[in-house]
Amino acid sequence: MTINIKKIYVLLIIVVSIIVISTKEKTYAKAKELKFEENSALALNYHRIRSDDILEKILFYGSNSKELKMYSVSEQNFEKQIKWLKSHHAHFLTEKEFLHYKEKGKFPKRSVWINFDDMDTSIYEHAHPILKKYNVPATGFVITDRVGTKNFHNLNLLSLTQLSAMKKSGLWEFRSHTSNLHQFNKNTSAMTETNTFNLSKDIKQSNDYLKKHLSEKNHSLAYPYGQISDQNIKAFKQADIKYGYTLEDSAVTPKDNNYYIPRILINDDAFDELIRNWKGFNDE
Repeated sequence: MTINIKKIYVLLIIVVSIIVISTKEKTYAKAKELKFEENSALALNYHRIRSDDILEKILFYGSNSKELKMYSVSEQNFEKQIKWLKSHHAHFLTEKEFLHYKEKGKFPKRSVWINFDDMDTSIYEHAHPILKKYNVPATGFVITDRVGTKNFHNLNLLSLTQLSAMKKSGLWEFRSHTSNLHQFNKNTSAMTETNTFNLSKDIKQSNDYLKKHLSEKNHSLAYPYGQISDQNIKAFKQADIKYGYTLEDSAVTPKDNNYYIPRILINDDAFDELIRNWKGFNDE
């Protein structure tokens, strides 16, 4: 009998990787508590939805990239999260509904708004089919000047054809993630350092794109990297932006400033640490 050393080596790597993966998937950081207020909603923010194939898992768990672990969720875990929310009677909202209830001053119990930043191809390939399967609405924040760009900060961004197909499903609405200000300069978002004139111009260009190509009349902006400076608000108002979103481990209440609405950054661990333990889901 001929022994294929190469096949045995590959098999050994896969077995060891599965053991490492299964161990790591059961290991979570010490749980934090997400503060609960009676009249509040959860804005759950996602970025990348990773494939569940074995090579992708090996790359993920073998990587030291903090960004990869912080800004991504596996396809399997994303479906588990949606199923868990459905089983706990989450009241899924569109952004339009979310803002309506915020302005009204009263959220339905267990309100959840699902949203995505950047809009890379993993969202179309892995998140969109799951959202369709469970009939869950979502909002995508688009870097409009980069639609269809390959290898943008190591991401392949969705094409207009893909975005349009998602819009036609009836589950998606699209908002601005700036036109071309999604860069990080040292420890600061480029958007926060842009002067009022150029920032207003960029957002107006983004809004024009959304209206022309996706039939969206936009008044919302997800801040790149969740960062905002108080001096930016004048530009937002000039560009007819009425709502802005940060990244913060906090539920949303009607009293939150409309330019500082918190969204919870979801990754494989954050959902288990924060969302599963949120007291709002125990209030049946």
